[in-house]
Amino acid sequence: MSPGGTRSRVAQAPAGRGCRLMKPICWDPEEFEDTWKRPDALPRPSNKLAVPCRVERKRVLRHGEPVLAAAVSSFTRHAFTCGRSGVKVWSLVRQVAEDRLPESHLPVQTRGAYLRTCLLFSNSTTLLTGGHNLAGVSVWDLTAPTLHAGAELPCAGLTCQALAASLADSLAFAGFTNGTVRIWDLRDHSVVRDLLGPPNGAKSISVKGQNIWAGGLDACLRCWDLRAPGEPQEHQFESQIISMSPSPREDWLLVGTANGQQWLQPTCGGEKRLVGCKASTILGLKFSPLGWWWVSVGMDNLVSICSMPRGAVVVQVPETSSVTCCDVSLNNRLVVTGSRDHASVYQIAY
Repeated sequence: MSPGGTRSRVAQAPAGRGCRLMKPICWDPEEFEDTWKRPDALPRPSNKLAVPCRVERKRVLRHGEPVLAAAVSSFTRHAFTCGRSGVKVWSLVRQVAEDRLPESHLPVQTRGAYLRTCLLFSNSTTLLTGGHNLAGVSVWDLTAPTLHAGAELPCAGLTCQALAASLADSLAFAGFTNGTVRIWDLRDHSVVRDLLGPPNGAKSISVKGQNIWAGGLDACLRCWDLRAPGEPQEHQFESQIISMSPSPREDWLLVGTANGQQWLQPTCGGEKRLVGCKASTILGLKFSPLGWWWVSVGMDNLVSICSMPRGAVVVQVPETSSVTCCDVSLNNRLVVTGSRDHASVYQIAY
């Protein structure tokens, strides 16, 4: 991306031959394409509210470096992969099994800086990017004729490693390696408040209603009420908290830990519930938009889909290396995951 905001491309090698066992992409119009027409569209028939019965890898996105965060938009038909050097934007319209040519590249332009995370707004209009040695969290306007950072949310001197947003309240949140959780007003990009979070770093943050949750390397889950500033509620876990995802339909927060445990933490009081345990660290969790299932990824080299409310594993797909992150599209039809040097786009069947 040039300083003037011109859309840029990164230099790419010629597209290689697709994986031998992968089939050419063929989006099912009845099951998938119609749901791309509106950002709030969800599967129509009631039987599609169940958990998936099959997951099929449709595309490999050759990012070229470890993918630290990923996002997918069924509305704009794009996937976003975040690495240390920048974010690559991939069109999902072209039907190719292996893609080496992103549509756009949002690079880091500050010397000595690098990205650690990104967040796509639920309405697919805005992308936030944050990392190390940057003046702020960049706000990318995805509706503009050319991709450009329309604003910066100030955080000079802080290293961002987790992002969240509440569009209803026009707020953005970031967790930093020094334990700070910062809140900005998206309307004027001002700092609303700093919260004192995990002393060893806020590794993951989530917004649920009027509460902001932060988990970190001290194995303590903290919750602040945004309406009444004060000391947070604290919930102790057995291991470091690496990932979280709020349920979109029930009063639960899904928590993944370094020892491979998955917990449902009640957000309105009550005891947490163990809903799964893997042999290795869980690096990413994401609820489906309807809340009937979630994706779990980590150092076991598996993409696992687990059902509510007990966390039963209903589908698993192997990857060739640790899976660092995941996202689910708003139409309940796509899952994107990030790995050592690529991202995978999966289509969900019910």
